[in-house]
Amino acid sequence: MIPYATTRNLLMNLDSRTWDARYGRGILAAHGPQYTDYIAITSPSAWAIAGPHLPHPPRALEYQRGMGEDYLEDLVQRLPDAEVVLAIGGGNALDVGKVAAWKLGKPLVMIPTIVSTGAIFQAPVAFRREPVWQFYFDTIAPEYLILDFDVIAAAPPHLNRAGMGECICLLGHVGSWRWWADNRSDGVPWDQSAADATMAWIRRRCAEFAAGLDAQGRPNDDALRIASEVNRERYDIPTYDLKVSHSIDHTFVMAFEWVHGYELIHSEVVSLGALINAYVYEWGFDETRALLDSCQVRYRPADIGCTWDQVKVVLANLNELNDRLGHGQNWFHLNSLSDESFQQMAAAIDAP
Repeated sequence: MIPYATTRNLLMNLDSRTWDARYGRGILAAHGPQYTDYIAITSPSAWAIAGPHLPHPPRALEYQRGMGEDYLEDLVQRLPDAEVVLAIGGGNALDVGKVAAWKLGKPLVMIPTIVSTGAIFQAPVAFRREPVWQFYFDTIAPEYLILDFDVIAAAPPHLNRAGMGECICLLGHVGSWRWWADNRSDGVPWDQSAADATMAWIRRRCAEFAAGLDAQGRPNDDALRIASEVNRERYDIPTYDLKVSHSIDHTFVMAFEWVHGYELIHSEVVSLGALINAYVYEWGFDETRALLDSCQVRYRPADIGCTWDQVKVVLANLNELNDRLGHGQNWFHLNSLSDESFQQMAAAIDAP
């Protein structure tokens, strides 16, 4: 097992709503010279963009290899001592960087190079441990985050647009709650005002983001900030604290990796899961799809790197993983999709 870090982490505020996120253009270059003794956890593509802004070479440059427990144990054992860990990149780079800093008891600075991941504003990490995952919640908070629009905008635009899937999928909290309240007696009683507040936030943020896309679908600085900030704003919507959701979007993402052994772009798979969720709960499908389209988020399997046959296998195994993880019940515990219904759902999602 990886040894735990010092008690320094116990003094941290793991509530990401309080984290110091520094936005702007040229700010990585402005901060870069101060890092003279650091470990960089990154990826080749992220380092190619961010590395030139860090004039001092890292004590160790690690191209992350995912969240497998064996890899993380080896990584922590072989990393050299340094003053700070810089986590540079997308979701996996940020999460591996959190683990390295947490386990080594070092300060962490996070430098996202895309805004398509909730990892920007969350402390929990999930080790891939056979047969499923081990979640750790009390980990580490960054000293601060550097969100440099010059760096982030250098990524392919669809990677940054994908981040809005993390906002739009929260319609699934409402839809699954509505279905559960109507059809089951073991859920949280329906509260229209809470549902309305959640939906209003989703619609507002999507409209603001869509307004920040240019003719080529590139988000401007305001839109990039929205795609980032929704990942911590979501903790303040009423449906979050009520714990009403029976949606399957994020379980679908984990199940895809669990079944097929590889990852796609997280928020694009979340978006596909959100549409599946809306379809089976018979609530919000048209609006979910319209919001994804307005934000130009990809969700069709052919566009995000998978097939409908793969999706079908994932849904067949979804609740085995769901139950191993100890998640609550969802629609698939009580129902199933016939082959005909599955094909109808696929056609509705793929429709132009």
